[in-house]
Amino acid sequence: MSLGAVVEAVIACRDVEASIAFHTRAFDLDVIERNDTEALLGVRGVETGRIRLVPAPADAAEAADPRVWDIGPRLLGIYSRNLAQTTQKIDEAGGRSLPIATYPYGSGTLSECVALGADGVWWTIPQAGAAHRPSPALEGDPDRLHGELHTAVVVPADHEQALRFFADGGGLSVAFDGEMNGETFERMTGMPGGASLRLSFLVSAGQAPARFEIMSFTGVDAADLSDRPLGLRRVVFEADDPASTAARLEAHGGVRLGERVVRGPAGLEVELCEPRGGAR
Repeated sequence: MSLGAVVEAVIACRDVEASIAFHTRAFDLDVIERNDTEALLGVRGVETGRIRLVPAPADAAEAADPRVWDIGPRLLGIYSRNLAQTTQKIDEAGGRSLPIATYPYGSGTLSECVALGADGVWWTIPQAGAAHRPSPALEGDPDRLHGELHTAVVVPADHEQALRFFADGGGLSVAFDGEMNGETFERMTGMPGGASLRLSFLVSAGQAPARFEIMSFTGVDAADLSDRPLGLRRVVFEADDPASTAARLEAHGGVRLGERVVRGPAGLEVELCEPRGGAR
């Protein structure tokens, strides 16, 4: 009765074709499925860590882009073997990358960048290396620049409540929970001087890709954009027992939208599906 891998992140788009162009150019993702209205992108042969692009409501086109710290389903993450190449590809595809930053991580350091992509979705892009978490896409192709979707990130109004929802209700384990501040992180995220960031990184059993993060900020003028009709709206998780897991999420503050769909913190819709067997 717990959440597993992130199978899909669902993005509501101003223009699905334009969003396909951005994600395939910026991150070398494959178009797995396509019909008249939506598209599924990912790495062929990897059944988790995919992105589903769907049309947003017609009146959503003028919605302003959020800042990283605004409340809502806010970021997606992907590994890169070469951040300089990745930021160049993002910018050439029409996104806007922030400076690459390097900071202490475990017993060493980690380089990472944050970038604004299509439809107001922010991306967090860590450098892949010897210590990166499992990534079937990278492990299956040593020449591949990017992995599959690495993580989905929500920025809630109440960090502790969100942690209870996903850890106690969803059964995810907290792999990291800490505060980040200072010039390096201000430069990386664009947050104002003196602000700080709290990050909780949650994983399923076996750390199945993709994973989930909760991020919150202090010292910022965050707007509540949890109902923003564009951008990341839903995350589809594998679950051993979708019905029971949905009931637990509802008991921990979720709002049931369907048999296997619950609205959680910051307006994120959580959909549950049977396990699909991971990479193949």
